[in-house]
Amino acid sequence: MDSAEEQREESPTTNPESSGQKRSLGEIPEEAGIDSDRREDLRELLEPTKLKLIQQILATDWGSLSARELAARNPNLSESTIRDHLREMADRERPFVEKLEAEEREQNMPWTFYAATRYSVSLLKQSGFYEPISILYQAYEAAEKPEDVQAIEEFEHRPIPDWI
Repeated sequence: MDSAEEQREESPTTNPESSGQKRSLGEIPEEAGIDSDRREDLRELLEPTKLKLIQQILATDWGSLSARELAARNPNLSESTIRDHLREMADRERPFVEKLEAEEREQNMPWTFYAATRYSVSLLKQSGFYEPISILYQAYEAAEKPEDVQAIEEFEHRPIPDWI
């Protein structure tokens, strides 16, 4: 693995502890005072792909993204793979994302968008993975976007989660 790949693997998917050592994603110490259900949820949410998708959804002004927008942000993942992850995160007993429908439908615009739940935000904050979202926001704002994604971003009927 080259150094650029190592950096991508380390940030934001590792979290420095006060001792200066890095903690891997699935590591949640028993002494953290977290009930077993929440600990399992943290382990699942901190899987690299799920973590990245949730952080990307939160790194927007409007708090929701379509699978097409997420696919543009993740060229190494197919849109169908992204949809599978989103469906899995939405269909849980304690969902990480909620599915939102566009208020009005327009041709060539997505109808379904996904927003992070308050629960997933609380898990990210508790585990220290919420703060890197501002870096993702800045990076994405500076990035060049395909025309179809620009059009979706300007879509006036995009649903916005009620907690924003």
